[in-house]
Amino acid sequence: MENINASEGERFGKRAAEKIAGAAEATGQKLDAAVDYVESTKQSAKQALDQVRQEGWKGMKGRILEYTRHEPFNALVIAVGAGVFFGWLATRPRE
Repeated sequence: MENINASEGERFGKRAAEKIAGAAEATGQKLDAAVDYVESTKQSAKQALDQVRQEGWKGMKGRILEYTRHEPFNALVIAVGAGVFFGWLATRPRE
């Protein structure tokens, strides 16, 4: 009877170890994907800032006007969102 329980315990231990290893691998893959995404986003933001520096305020103003002409609804939504965000920042209590 003790041998049966020992072999069941070994099988249970092996299954548990396999599941833990699988979960660790999946977590590692998701973490790698998240790191890649953050790195890609960081690169995109850096490129956008470099472009703004090169174009200056006039160039940025021109791009904003062009975007507003081509995507008026999206520009309106962005403007309302920014207004709400900055309004919230201005009215929140100071600590």
